[in-house]
Amino acid sequence: MIRKSKKRVGFTLVEMVLSIAIILMIGGVIAGVCVSISNSFVTTYNVDDSADYAMLYARGFENSFLKYTQVDGVGNTGKNCSWYVKPNAAGIPYLYRKDSGNNEIPVFEPNFMTTGSSSSPKWVVCMFFNLDDTNKVVNYRIFIKDNYSDTNFMYRYDGSFWVPRFEDRAKAANVAGTRSIDTTTGSKLDATTLAGYGFASGTYPSNWLDNGDNYTDVIVYNWGGTAPSST
Repeated sequence: MIRKSKKRVGFTLVEMVLSIAIILMIGGVIAGVCVSISNSFVTTYNVDDSADYAMLYARGFENSFLKYTQVDGVGNTGKNCSWYVKPNAAGIPYLYRKDSGNNEIPVFEPNFMTTGSSSSPKWVVCMFFNLDDTNKVVNYRIFIKDNYSDTNFMYRYDGSFWVPRFEDRAKAANVAGTRSIDTTTGSKLDATTLAGYGFASGTYPSNWLDNGDNYTDVIVYNWGGTAPSST
């Protein structure tokens, strides 16, 4: 008897199920890698972008403060002004200097990205100030939140600078009036104040409020005159 064997063509049901399972597993891994890469890119972009804006706010404040207290505000009394970032969760948060006549002069006016579906800017920004009066060192904290992210990425940046020869310049000018830097007139760094800037309580790390009683959202320079009104 001659036995004939048929050549098998195609896959069995078990082989097909195994093939589909392997394809799904590989597809899941690839999708996960793609999502991770995308999230990593977004996070890196946000960190870099927020750091750039924080630096611009910081440099704008430092340059304006030092210019006014070391050049424009030296040699004359009545040189009084304050610096602050105006709360504006739905609009551009400008950095202002207010003079003794209560005129708001923009120090830094950023152009934030907006979307076609929303006029709200990408970043919410607020800034707080502290003074080491003994060494005449101004400290500041800048908080930034991403308006466009579902997770509302939030960042904190700290900086400081020295106000050189503050007392010496006052003596050399030989004019009347007390010369001072004050960080006690604004709102303290706490959950309520941050909420006013658009940072909901409990959505940011608790260490954001560290030493908060010593930080306020306004810093004032005063020399023998009437300080500007509160923001």
